[in-house]
Amino acid sequence: MNRFLLRSLLILSVIAPLLVAAVTACKTINGTTVSSIPTLTASLNFLGQPGQGKTEYNLPRAVTLCGEALPLDRPSVYERLDKEFQLAVNHQAQVELWRRRAKRYFPLIEKSLREAGLPDDLKYLAVAESDLRPTVSSPAGATGIWQFMPATARHFGLKVNQKEDLRMLPEPLLAIGMRYLSQLRDRFGSWSLAMAAYNSGEARVDQALARERSGADYFQLSLPTETERYVYRIAAIKIVLENASVYGFNDNPPSGLYRPMEFTETSLSFKTPTSWAQLAKERGVDYKTLRLLNPHLGAMNVLSGGPFIFRLPPGAKSIPAVGT
Repeated sequence: MNRFLLRSLLILSVIAPLLVAAVTACKTINGTTVSSIPTLTASLNFLGQPGQGKTEYNLPRAVTLCGEALPLDRPSVYERLDKEFQLAVNHQAQVELWRRRAKRYFPLIEKSLREAGLPDDLKYLAVAESDLRPTVSSPAGATGIWQFMPATARHFGLKVNQKEDLRMLPEPLLAIGMRYLSQLRDRFGSWSLAMAAYNSGEARVDQALARERSGADYFQLSLPTETERYVYRIAAIKIVLENASVYGFNDNPPSGLYRPMEFTETSLSFKTPTSWAQLAKERGVDYKTLRLLNPHLGAMNVLSGGPFIFRLPPGAKSIPAVGT
């Protein structure tokens, strides 16, 4: 009994000062008791939960894509675009990666679009398709910055087989991407419908148009969910990337951007099987750079056959490679 009493007194001696401190920390302001002790709720708000410290951004009053105005006076259009805009502008890490990769790929895309007489805004379609990742593949099998299916790529004359997949090289894929988009624009009469057909296929857009009244536009069609979001997402990407500083993104220092990769393009054949490490050593370059420059040959762990398009970094030896 004495031991129990002693233990109770010891516990009370620890708790009592805490209770006194808690009472002391409370203040009365205009008859309302306010505690100065930090709470879990305050901590959660500080960590970015809805509430304090969150900046809200709104859409511009007018938005165009490829020279076509989006009908923001229609509530459904405004709200769908706002959803894609909020998803993009609040995904800071993804936007930052878009900006860094854009430094590498946008100059190439912009130059090609300008020479072909196509809208500069089509570069944002590449961002929506692949996040500007040349080697990314979809579950359906579309690959590359412009996400072409194997059959479509072959239809336009691009080599896609078990050894070589030219969809992973931005330059040849860009050329056929522009041709295909131009054809779709000529067929459907607007860039929004052309982009929808690019995403879902021409047949689905034809079927959707057939179900609607004459003169219906992209924003009125019943299409697959992904396609119904597609043009809005491209427009949202354009808004964020063109106004990055307005939405809280700082200017990147040159060292933080991904510079275009320099290389010399040649043709190589391999009469005997040759490993990548073997080729890198013979050429006097590092293995990782060689693989990075030639993603289209990535399916081959050992190089054989050919001839293949091959890209070598500056300073690579020009002597014949092992096995050629």
